[in-house]
Amino acid sequence: HPETTVVLNVFAAETEKLQLPGFFSAGLHPWHVEEHTWNEGVAAVQQASRNPRVLAIGEAGLDKSIAVPYTIQLEAFRAQLHIAESVHKPLIIHCVRSYSEMLSIRKKADQTLPWIFHWFNADKQMARELIRKNCYLSFGHMLFNPKSKAYGAFQDIPADRIFFETDDAGYSIEQVYEKAATLMNTGIAELKSRIMTNFGLCFQHLPATWNIG
Repeated sequence: HPETTVVLNVFAAETEKLQLPGFFSAGLHPWHVEEHTWNEGVAAVQQASRNPRVLAIGEAGLDKSIAVPYTIQLEAFRAQLHIAESVHKPLIIHCVRSYSEMLSIRKKADQTLPWIFHWFNADKQMARELIRKNCYLSFGHMLFNPKSKAYGAFQDIPADRIFFETDDAGYSIEQVYEKAATLMNTGIAELKSRIMTNFGLCFQHLPATWNIG
């Protein structure tokens, strides 16, 4: 959509997509961590991280719902955390049933760099803990599910710590904004302005090589 500023996620094996116009994040998703070859994926992330249009590292993270050994996921995640800290770019987090572990790692990490939790889906207390540690929380389809933890936590989260996303859940970004504005009892224009301010603050450490309009 011509009025959107998009950060498109690419996987480590898809770095040819970085030739497209726009902004990106690049990472080795835990679903794609292979026991004997994950270092190759991390090397691809390292190379992509030098691209000025790659604004963040990730998705990277931990997922207890998959068969990939958790110890290997941890190794791959910590390697990407090191990349993010070395190039001074935020980290986009994939986290499934691993919020306590992520919070523990965050407490030991460089907290001057923001983390952005993709599809945040935990309770209010975890949201508060992560926000205290310079994290942003990103919302999408869970806002349409009143039974989700994300829905329950959303209205308790300060607007200066929120992002919105579509991923592949079937909702347009316009629908997500409309739903969020209703839940926050605010206008679409005001919400757009707030999110663009968040974007500028989250990525303020990067060189001024891009224009967000």
